[in-house]
Amino acid sequence: MILRTGINNINRILSNTGMRRLSERTGANFTAGSIKNTVGDIIEITSKRRQALTQYNSAGERKSLYNFKSDGSIQINPRKYGSEDLMFLDHIKNGRYIPAKTFPEGTAGITREAQEQSNRLAGSIIPETERLADGFRYNGLNAVFDKSGKNISRFRNGNQEIDIIDRNLDKTLAKTIEAFKQRIAGKNYSEKEKIDELMKFVDEVFSVNPSGSATEQLVSRMHNPNLRETFLGDIINSGAGVCRHRSLLTKVLGDEIGLKTRIIQGQYGTGGHAWNEIVTSKSETFLFDGMHGNIFDVTNPSKNLTPQVFNYRISDALNAEKTVQKYFDKDSTAGLIYRSLGNRLPVNTNIAKLTPSQDGYIITPLSDKVKVNGKSIDSETKVLKGDWVQLKDISFEII
Repeated sequence: MILRTGINNINRILSNTGMRRLSERTGANFTAGSIKNTVGDIIEITSKRRQALTQYNSAGERKSLYNFKSDGSIQINPRKYGSEDLMFLDHIKNGRYIPAKTFPEGTAGITREAQEQSNRLAGSIIPETERLADGFRYNGLNAVFDKSGKNISRFRNGNQEIDIIDRNLDKTLAKTIEAFKQRIAGKNYSEKEKIDELMKFVDEVFSVNPSGSATEQLVSRMHNPNLRETFLGDIINSGAGVCRHRSLLTKVLGDEIGLKTRIIQGQYGTGGHAWNEIVTSKSETFLFDGMHGNIFDVTNPSKNLTPQVFNYRISDALNAEKTVQKYFDKDSTAGLIYRSLGNRLPVNTNIAKLTPSQDGYIITPLSDKVKVNGKSIDSETKVLKGDWVQLKDISFEII
């Protein structure tokens, strides 16, 4: 009995690392020494992972890029600055932030094709199935552009600038595309390796220095109501870019080299955010966040991977069509709730307690900010599959 238990434990460990699947597929027999080494590897991975997560979640400057591997390990790459193949960029030559050129809205003009695509794709997802046309405009969610390229929507995104994608008029963007193609040329990279190289490249393009001072300067200048329009290449040339600029460049470069790349406009923490998802030929989906410097597999993430991504509804049951994609670090309140629900565990917050039942959950409200299917509850309530629960501003479906 002791031996059987020991073998089961080893099999469980091997399954976590993929070694058991290799054994079953090849018929290979593992010696005691190889098993010992596998256990040792797991201990080493766990130790390194703990250190990496501490570094990733710590406040301050982000000096590294993080690749969350499917085996539970985290690959850390130091950020680079000033590669020789990017010397055509002013911020690389000068080593400092260069304010981006901006123009009054409608200056550059827009083709009918670009206008129609810009309006059609002004939703939460810019899909991998469409290549951005030259002249494409980006101004956040709900933008509506007229035939001159001005955003005429009453849902304008504050004072955010209009970013223009144009490989013909924007020589800096064209050179940036060519630089990346040359960087990976002849190296026979796999799709995953191309994704890794893309992260390094996008980060390098927008990182004039390790501090956030350049980004602060860029945001201050961009949020000027009198200067409304800019080419993405001019943002690239400046040496700083926030989430929208990095996700746009990732989309353009991904499309250019055959990676199925989409832009997601959702939320990170409590604020708006834009990032990318890249889908491989094996149907793996990788979250690619050029702003926070991380890549991780969201196809089948384990419960201990961080950050995590969820679709969640921020409105009540009367607005069930409104679903927002959000991702956040594992220690957030929403992260706790979703991880617990996904594993059929109790959920305890200062708003309510959720206790698993045989076919759903029992909700015990602890405040007046609890709703089930759009209606407030003040006593213990049972919820079943398909019910919507709202705890203050976090809503979710029981599945």
